[in-house]
Amino acid sequence: MSNIYKLLIITLGFWSCSNEIKITAPWKETIVVYGLLDPAAPENYIRIQKAFLDPDGNAFQFVNMSDSIYPTNLEVKLYVRKNGFLIDTIFPQLIDGDLEGIKKDSGLFANSPNYLYKITDRIFESRLITGGFEDYEYELKVKNKSTGYECSSKTLSNGFLESLSPVSPGAKDITINDRTNSFLSVFYREGRNVKAYDMIIRFWYLETQKSDTNIKSTKSFDWVIFKNKPTKGLRGSEQQLFAVSGNIFYEILNATILPNPNISRKALYCDVEYYGVGEDLYTFVQVNQPSLGIIQKKPEYSNITNGLGIFSSRYITAMRKIPISNAMQGVLRGSTYTKDLNF
Repeated sequence: MSNIYKLLIITLGFWSCSNEIKITAPWKETIVVYGLLDPAAPENYIRIQKAFLDPDGNAFQFVNMSDSIYPTNLEVKLYVRKNGFLIDTIFPQLIDGDLEGIKKDSGLFANSPNYLYKITDRIFESRLITGGFEDYEYELKVKNKSTGYECSSKTLSNGFLESLSPVSPGAKDITINDRTNSFLSVFYREGRNVKAYDMIIRFWYLETQKSDTNIKSTKSFDWVIFKNKPTKGLRGSEQQLFAVSGNIFYEILNATILPNPNISRKALYCDVEYYGVGEDLYTFVQVNQPSLGIIQKKPEYSNITNGLGIFSSRYITAMRKIPISNAMQGVLRGSTYTKDLNF
């Protein structure tokens, strides 16, 4: 044993009148909340669990017990305010996600049942209007009716992103070229109270076995245009315009799909999706990114008063099943990157 550890043990002996060292603090009830409100979603869900610590044993023996994870006898309310004035109170419904096709990832903690609080009420989007704005604030209140414990959080809803290019709502088709110095134009107006955006273009295609044309499979891959791109501000309606080389799309196709003379492929359509996040969620993601420097300890971030977790907003703007243009179909067949892929 090193001299440093010997000195530590001796020092603790001088300052302690007991043979036991308590390494755990007194138990304190703590609720953990994870919830993101999306005005574009028909239903929203909030996960509410409890943090726990067994001072007399190994806490790991409880993590696979669902009644050790989920608090009971909760009162959950969502207060809705428009520009600061209370307009509604929502009472989320406790449901088992397993029964609604929402599976919790397997891991250290019990994953079934998967208790969630479901919101079917409309989530109003914040927006600019003529002569002003409409901001909708959602305040979550959670109370344990058995113990009196309470925690809370607030978030402003996010606003709608208006996509203008490469597609807009109701677009006829999409074209991505592979010519040198040919760029895909990305043009949109930001949503209100959105801090940052991710954008992807999901390309869908059909593979058919030449030996038996009844054997088909639909596949896709995601072209990530940008991630965590900050908005110009939280006001909304600010324009963003930039260009990305179309060659990148075809280079990714070349690296992702292997040539196979026994398979024919057909381009189907593209999904264009923007993922907007509220300010608190953006901060949460930034804080929890991997550390690249020498200092690995990261600060904890939570916006739950008297609890832990994150309660924030997002807005997923998705234009799905945009047809591939005839011009792009021709590029897929003739491009040096994809001519061997049998499109």
